[in-house]
Amino acid sequence: MHRISVATSDTDIAAALIAALDGVAAVIRSAPDTASLVELCGKAELDLILLDADPVSGFGTALADAMRSVIAADPGAPVVVLGDEADARSVLRAIRAGATDVIDRDARGEVLGGQIGRHLTGAPRGNDAGSGALTLVMSGQPGGEGLFAVNLAVLRAKAAGGALLVDGALPSSEAGAALNVPLNYTIRDAVQDLARLDRTLLSSALGRHEPSGLHVLPLAVAGEEVHDIATESIASMLLVLRALFGEIVLNVGGIRHPGLLAEFVRAAGRIYLVAPQKFTAVKACRDLLIQIGPGAPVLERITLVVEDHMPGISLTDEQMRDALGLRRSVRLPAARVELLNALNTGRPLVLDQPRAAYSRALQALAAVAGAPVVPGAARPTPRGVGLFRRLRTS
Repeated sequence: MHRISVATSDTDIAAALIAALDGVAAVIRSAPDTASLVELCGKAELDLILLDADPVSGFGTALADAMRSVIAADPGAPVVVLGDEADARSVLRAIRAGATDVIDRDARGEVLGGQIGRHLTGAPRGNDAGSGALTLVMSGQPGGEGLFAVNLAVLRAKAAGGALLVDGALPSSEAGAALNVPLNYTIRDAVQDLARLDRTLLSSALGRHEPSGLHVLPLAVAGEEVHDIATESIASMLLVLRALFGEIVLNVGGIRHPGLLAEFVRAAGRIYLVAPQKFTAVKACRDLLIQIGPGAPVLERITLVVEDHMPGISLTDEQMRDALGLRRSVRLPAARVELLNALNTGRPLVLDQPRAAYSRALQALAAVAGAPVVPGAARPTPRGVGLFRRLRTS
């Protein structure tokens, strides 16, 4: 999906762009000031930049200066002006200042989509680079990955000076209770607010964990229905969020739409697949990977996280990893009691008990979570032939 920025305070224009480009591009709205737009250009590789020429909701007489700054900040993105295409003199000034085109700011629907589409050629520039780091947390059997994602996100927020946890847990998110933070703004709200979504709105609407600087956006609170949220809108929302936050931890939770999961997997820099030491969990993870259909490059980015690891269980993390075709696995010590006590008191375990075995293991994992994945060595000869046979026949 392409990324488009529109610099305007007119949310009607942003809404018209979102409607006209549904499924084609994510529309990221910026305030109509040069500093905000240049900052956005530095965070996200944009495929097209739209500048509103209106004197009230746009740049007005500062349009030419804004255009030069934007072109210098991102020479690879075409700049299109939203103005009066019937005004020959204003069109000529915009073209001389470096604009690729001038589009009537009153255009709507198919006309607007067609005019924008002329400037979107080839693949999107920002497939995996040029935007906030995305860490994905998945599980074949949703359950323990929720508290893992919360504690990982807390550590990443402290290390990065702030982060966003997008929690897809169903029927409702536990992140608010785990962090003792009220959550009143959800993914449904963010999707509805796409036309005016920016950092100012999110800073005031999202729940924030002050000790770590972590913001939280849940899929659902209080068991609300979420089945009517369009998957394309969630994908667009995530692209916008990545342009606004330097780091995002996304807990897939109860999201099981194959196309949306594949989009998340494609975009993530690191992927953690959480599972306990039991055959049914390995089978569920195998089925999830088959559903997503990841190729070898994606498998390189997946780390198996064995939660509640106990050496006495005969199913080892090495057998689980090899059965899933993965190169990396990590063990998290059994800490169910500590995690639930931390949840009940509203203090994340990694901050409340930083010297606990679980906290130390997660600190080591979080220390490398923001770094690029280095391709691993050849996978060792698979072990646990019985497990492979059971997976193939079940």
